[in-house]
Amino acid sequence: MPRNRLWCGPVSLIILSLVVREICIPDESMTTLSQITYPEMTTLSICSSKTPENPLVLHLDIQRADNAGRLAFKLHNPMAIPLQQWHLHMDLQRQLTAADGTVLEREGSHLRLRPAQEHVLAPGGHCELALLVAPTALQRHSDLPSGCYLESEGAIYPVTLATHNLPAAKEIPLDSEPVKQLPALATLLPTPRHAVQADAVRHWPEIPVWTGPETCAGALKWVQQMLGQSWRFQHSAEKADLVCSENPGLGPEAFELNTLVSPATLQAADAEGFCRGAATLLQMLHATPGELPALNIEEGPHYSYRGLMLDCARHFHSVETLIDVLDWMALYKLNHFHWHLTDDEAWRLEIPALPELTRVGAWRGHGLTLSPQLGSGPEPYGGSYSRTDVQRVIAAAAQRGITVVPEIDIPGHCRAAIHALPDLLREAEDQSAYESVQFFDDNVLNPALPGTYEFLDKVLKEICTLFPGDKIHMGCDEVPSGAWRHSPACQALMEQEGYTSPTQLQGHLLRYAQDFLAAQGCTLVGWEEAAQGDILPTRTPMCVWSSEEMIQQVAAQGYPVISCAAPRAYLDLAWSDDPAEPGLHWAGTVNLRQSYETPPFPAGMAGGLGVQANLWGELINSREKLEYMLFPRLLATAEWGWCGQAGEAWPEFRARVAAQLETLRGMGLSPRSLDQEP
Repeated sequence: MPRNRLWCGPVSLIILSLVVREICIPDESMTTLSQITYPEMTTLSICSSKTPENPLVLHLDIQRADNAGRLAFKLHNPMAIPLQQWHLHMDLQRQLTAADGTVLEREGSHLRLRPAQEHVLAPGGHCELALLVAPTALQRHSDLPSGCYLESEGAIYPVTLATHNLPAAKEIPLDSEPVKQLPALATLLPTPRHAVQADAVRHWPEIPVWTGPETCAGALKWVQQMLGQSWRFQHSAEKADLVCSENPGLGPEAFELNTLVSPATLQAADAEGFCRGAATLLQMLHATPGELPALNIEEGPHYSYRGLMLDCARHFHSVETLIDVLDWMALYKLNHFHWHLTDDEAWRLEIPALPELTRVGAWRGHGLTLSPQLGSGPEPYGGSYSRTDVQRVIAAAAQRGITVVPEIDIPGHCRAAIHALPDLLREAEDQSAYESVQFFDDNVLNPALPGTYEFLDKVLKEICTLFPGDKIHMGCDEVPSGAWRHSPACQALMEQEGYTSPTQLQGHLLRYAQDFLAAQGCTLVGWEEAAQGDILPTRTPMCVWSSEEMIQQVAAQGYPVISCAAPRAYLDLAWSDDPAEPGLHWAGTVNLRQSYETPPFPAGMAGGLGVQANLWGELINSREKLEYMLFPRLLATAEWGWCGQAGEAWPEFRARVAAQLETLRGMGLSPRSLDQEP
């Protein structure tokens, strides 16, 4: 049986970085990763560095006792030169403690290890290092250290993680049977709720003739782009193959597609409705090129918000890839692209009034202001989105009936911005000590500094100018305990405002951002932490990510809830407990059936605005990994968002997904295969 595991090399290594053979140092004119030249890339090396004939070799022995784990490293030098005053660098996002004479320094996921006593790594020699870790911290190949290299006397040497003792892949059989031929209605996804099908098909010409109002032009242009065709428009319905017309009686995004009649008809009340009908037409034409099954579908969405969040801060994704993501979203009737643009590891959005944000904050590497993270390796690594890039994404989204929701994460997750603008965003006297979930101790904006508000004004002004949608996501999540406690400026602000706890300063900052956005006609959106302490008015939409219980709690406070709870909607979680299955596992594992059979909202709960799937980017540094983690699980969110329920039993939905996976493969994608059913 084919395993369809994308990230397994010959020695079962998971790759968290690219090998860069040729690279340009970033300058002010560089805005995207595509401007770096990659004549050769590989997914078979864990080190992001030019590889000599004999790179250093690292062996990892993962040792477990009842209540503790130990990572025993053996570093071998096969080169003909001795290495002195060296540090071993790697990325590992786990809670760690140095052991056995090892010295550990860290910035986020990036570690610097060395022996406590000077050790010359002689030719052919080795050195042992050790770290203590929770016994279950490393369970799968994508947990392994990545981006390994050695620094010695100003020189950089690549390091290959050659062996480890994690279990091999489980032999879980994947479905390799040919997809059964199903009636067209049984392959469409989301599941049509009001449909009639006749036992007939009609010929669909290579160059169809269509007519209709301007409101449908964008949707039909998108269909032509997806099919690689050029349709002919005419003003008359005579001899047309498809007649589009506006029907004010249909609701927002609703449509009626009728291919029982000749010519076929598509009706909608708005451009978005034409996009949803066009998606159904496109699925039919993908399944049976040259033929159109005879059916009539009339329907609209259950939820007005049906989204996908894509993290482009941890690893950069090109504009071309983002437009492809919009294609996939539109195909399955998702309508909000939540674009995560900033985080501790990088700032991706160009702000002309603050050029350092992308000149400095969009790049990381050895010796740069931002250190390597998440397997990116020693070379300069990154990218940013210019105004032109953003306008391209927005235009593509609009054509597909999708609203772009940009996210600028504050006050936590701001390390890239703070390091890019230290004179503006740092208080020299602040002695606050904290550590974030991602192991940073310098990533929180200071709400008491004038520079913070100068920064926000310039950033929010640019965002409101660039993005036409009315929703701006401001993060508001994971501010670590201890932030602001020993800041003289914060203490003075608390006394001035009558605050009794430093945690109230988050509300102070967020209310400022919300007032600024409201004056521009925009609505602040936040993660669930923004609902804590009643710091924002109840009109604020909340993306609730932790649990069903939190969904109920936030809704009970009166906030509109976007359900994206990790146990069903975090697509960066691993599919199964197979050690070779890539993904995080802090919230368990999530397969397609779990996503489909777990409702986004508790039964009978009011206040649900919509649903969203989230793909965080710690492990997603390539197009192939993006496709593998998105599909097929994104289809469960699409189904719930459009239908408002699991519309049919699991076997029928699984058959629809199998048909759609064939369509996606035909489009050149590499989705994960379905598990073979018992």
